[in-house]
Amino acid sequence: MSEKLEEIKKRLQRLLSLWIDESKVNQLEIDAKIDERGVLVEVNGPKEVLALVIGRKGQTVNAIRQILKSIGGAVGAAISLKVQTKNK
Repeated sequence: MSEKLEEIKKRLQRLLSLWIDESKVNQLEIDAKIDERGVLVEVNGPKEVLALVIGRKGQTVNAIRQILKSIGGAVGAAISLKVQTKNK
């Protein structure tokens, strides 16, 4: 299962790098773990970068969630996404 988690993280990072600068994507911490509902993917990072991930009125993050559902179908797992800022 850890291979699937790594594959999900890699695909999400590749997806984010399509519209966010690579140096900003590298500031994000992407973590995937198994919970009671499937796979939970957490994206942590600075507010400026997460604003690009969330998008206007949350439209971008909702689109990412739809794409993750497709990825989940490909790897055989239900995937949910949580976006949060780093607490420092």
